[in-house]
Amino acid sequence: MNNLKENISLQIENFFHLKVNLGFSNKEYMYAYYLIKGKEVIEKTSYIRRNNCKFNLLEKGRYRVKVYIKDSTNNIISETSEEILFNGFNEGTIFNDKKSISIVGINKKTAAIKKILESNYNIDSFVDLSGTYIGETFFNLPIKSIDDLLDNEDILLVSLNNDNSNINFPIETVHMEVGVNDILTRTMNKISALNLYRIAKACYHDGLQTAANFIKEYIFVKYNSFIPYTADIGEGTKLGYGGIGVVIHSNAKIGKNCVISQNVTIGSRGLDPEIGDNVYISPGSKCIGGKIGNNVIIGANAVITKEIPDNCVVAGVPAKIISNDITKYQKYFRKK
Repeated sequence: MNNLKENISLQIENFFHLKVNLGFSNKEYMYAYYLIKGKEVIEKTSYIRRNNCKFNLLEKGRYRVKVYIKDSTNNIISETSEEILFNGFNEGTIFNDKKSISIVGINKKTAAIKKILESNYNIDSFVDLSGTYIGETFFNLPIKSIDDLLDNEDILLVSLNNDNSNINFPIETVHMEVGVNDILTRTMNKISALNLYRIAKACYHDGLQTAANFIKEYIFVKYNSFIPYTADIGEGTKLGYGGIGVVIHSNAKIGKNCVISQNVTIGSRGLDPEIGDNVYISPGSKCIGGKIGNNVIIGANAVITKEIPDNCVVAGVPAKIISNDITKYQKYFRKK
């Protein structure tokens, strides 16, 4: 294994795969590979028999790989490769992300499209092909004619109308249907369940009921969760693992800076459920009775059937208080 460094070969394949090859092989050896960016180890393997390895590169930068070689007597030597530059990989979209979007049509559905797309794109205006509302504003955006856009080469039109053959602009049709691959669902796919809930709630408050229901259905299909826009969820509250399997009562009131883990049910056997601030709800818990106070930790798979006071830890079926010394459990609370 002389000149080990010279025997470590790095190569970019498929535009974002970093392939590591060693220029020798021995059945008595095992190999471990550490991917290094700058001074930080960002990924590593356990010891394997192969004299090659593949890493998926996610960010631009300069990378090295440190190789550990262990022989049959557990002696270990290591060496680090030369650097390789990764310029990134553009997966491509239907248009350049720097382009602005104009939405064709003045109606409740196009207003909702604006609310969804503005989370990721710059929305320039609405376009009124009929000429009725040109010069006015709609949901804080100007309403323009198609002629107003002629000098702007960086505009993509988004339309609910399939017949746009007479428009000489890049255009994408959206459908506001779950399961359709369009710019609307691709954008929603990048948004967490809780942020989708907040968009749906904003739509609901603005009278965009159809859109609010569409987003609620999308959350259900993607995350297998029921997070209704009529519930009140406080600022800073997060859903564990994106909210998989979470079911929340339509009239629930949930405080600030809570953590709701996966497969949690917040329901009711009478009064509407109410949860205070800084509550950590562990996976599988069922909160189906009684108000829950502030600074509470609920153990995994616990079943809450009665009121829980502030500053305690509860667990079990039915849940009981197991500690009132909340200072031991600060790591469970979200840092504001």
